[in-house]
Amino acid sequence: MSPTANSRTEVANASYSAANFASVFAVLSTFNSVIYTSITEPEELDDVVQCTEGPEKLRELALAVLAAATGRKSKAPLSAAHWPKLCSEVAGSTVFILKSLQVPESVADSLDAFVEQSPAVRVDVLYWLCEAALMDNAAIKEMVDRESNKMRKPTLANTANDSLVRLQPFAEISKQRYWLFGNKTRQLYVEGLSQQARGKLELLAQTPEEFQGAAEELNAQRNHAPKELAERLTEEIVPYLETQIKKRERVDRALQRQALAMANVHIYETRTRKRQRVNYTDDGPDALDYYN
Repeated sequence: MSPTANSRTEVANASYSAANFASVFAVLSTFNSVIYTSITEPEELDDVVQCTEGPEKLRELALAVLAAATGRKSKAPLSAAHWPKLCSEVAGSTVFILKSLQVPESVADSLDAFVEQSPAVRVDVLYWLCEAALMDNAAIKEMVDRESNKMRKPTLANTANDSLVRLQPFAEISKQRYWLFGNKTRQLYVEGLSQQARGKLELLAQTPEEFQGAAEELNAQRNHAPKELAERLTEEIVPYLETQIKKRERVDRALQRQALAMANVHIYETRTRKRQRVNYTDDGPDALDYYN
C-alpha cells in the first residue's frame, strides 16, 4: 500500500515529491533533539527548500541532516568542507535508497552543487539523508526503542490545538509498528520489527482517502487488533483531516476574495485617476536650462 500520485501535504509543491517532503518534515520535527534545526512547521521547511530567503538556511539544514546520517554526536555544526567525504560514506551504505530518487552523482561534489539543484532534487537528497539517519543513527534508534518500551496506550493529538503527534507508536500489531506524525496534517508510517526492516519507515497514508483505504485493508484481516486500528483511523484520523481540509479551503476562499477586492480597487483607481494633458511642443522656460 502506498500513497496515490495525487497525495499532497499541507504545503506540498508540484515541483517536488509530496511523500518525500512529508517524510523529511516528520523526521525533523520528531527527532529535533538529534537533528538540530529550528524548523517546526511544514511551511518553514517549504521556504527552506525553495530558498525563499536565500540558500543559507538550506545549507545549514543539509549539514545538520548529514551529521545525523553519519551518527555525529558533537553538537558543533559541520562545515561545507565535510560534505563531499561524508556524502560518499553515506551513499556507500544506502545505494538501494538512491536508486529510486532524483539524486545525481554531482550532488556529492560539494555543498554548493547540492544548493544549485532544483527543489525536487533538494527534497530527494534530504529524504535520502533522513532515511540514512533513521537506519543508522544510534541516538534516534534509542529514542524509538525507549518510547516503544513504555508500553502505554498512545494518545492522539488534541484536535483543538493541533499539537504535534510525535514519538509514540500509534499501534503495534504482530511484526509491524505504526507511527503517526503531523502538525495540522497526519502521516501514518509502518515499521517492520524484523532485524532487516527495523528502523525503516514506510509512508502508508496522508490523505483522508489513503487513511480510509488503509482502514479497509486492516478490516479485511481476521485478527481483532487490525480491526481496532482501522476503527481508530476512520473515527479519529479521517474526520480530523477532513476538518483541516475544510479550514484550508475557507482560508483559500478568503485569500481569493481579498485578492479580487484588491484587483478591483486597482482597476477602479486606474480608470478614475485624473489625467493631465502633456504638451510636447512647448517645453516651457525651464527646458532651456535643462538642455544647456
